[in-house]
Amino acid sequence: MQIKSKLNLFRFIFISILGVLLHFTYEWSGDNPAVGLFSAVNESTWEHLKLIFFPMLLLTLTESLWAHIQEKPLPENFLPARTIGILSGMAFIVVVFYTLNGVLGRNYEILNIALYFAGVIYALRTENRSKARKMSIEEYDYKTIQAIIAVAFFAFTNYPPELGIFADPTTD
Repeated sequence: MQIKSKLNLFRFIFISILGVLLHFTYEWSGDNPAVGLFSAVNESTWEHLKLIFFPMLLLTLTESLWAHIQEKPLPENFLPARTIGILSGMAFIVVVFYTLNGVLGRNYEILNIALYFAGVIYALRTENRSKARKMSIEEYDYKTIQAIIAVAFFAFTNYPPELGIFADPTTD
């Protein structure tokens, strides 16, 4: 139990630090379009979802590579549970963000920051709960889901639809 807790703490810290850094890397890079594919390029809700998706994707790749190097199999349901965790964390952020804005009538930066960390915790908690469940979809399908999400981030960063989730509240 203690090893699992330490691993989850490491995962939380890794995702959180990388996500916070990705909030600023586009600006730090001088608005480099390649960096913008992975970093938030504006203050829209959509761009902020990158801050949970790409760190969790990198963590997935790192843990997969580490298991391969160690010649140990990944835990059963690793990829399905991680994918469900990523999707649930992103959904949590969207639902709670718009609910808070609707209830409070405005946006509070401190709540947005706390919401990000809560989204990471929710994603990891959902992932951990999902590992115990029997998954009926093939692992290949979960890889496909993650790839589709990544491509959607790349495409919608450059060509955002005219929907509220893509709107930058700091510009017109």
